[in-house]
Amino acid sequence: MKSRHKKVVGYFAIQVGTPNIVCDGDACVIAGSQKALNRYIKKMIGQNISDYQIRKTRYGEILQGMRMGGVYTFDSKAYKNFLPLAKADGMPLAEFQFREDPKPHEDAVRLLRVQWIEPS
Repeated sequence: MKSRHKKVVGYFAIQVGTPNIVCDGDACVIAGSQKALNRYIKKMIGQNISDYQIRKTRYGEILQGMRMGGVYTFDSKAYKNFLPLAKADGMPLAEFQFREDPKPHEDAVRLLRVQWIEPS
């Protein structure tokens, strides 16, 4: 396995005692820090943080999930971790800039959606 596949991209959360992962629609939320993910759980889901277990996720795990049809949403820090690893693997991704303009409301969470599309 390539060493970049072992690099931590960010964190995801799973509801304790269930297979439920924190998602934005059908996309697994990957945050750049545990603290950020805790904020997302409070704001997006409105549940108690103690109901969730936060785990690291590595590039190789995300890549495998994407190849199996999984969809991911990254916050800006996690995307900055993911992008150079994906580019090194030859994935055709665009480098997006997260704008620092005012959010529509204070609880808004900026996420970038990424999924695997087979080349034709």
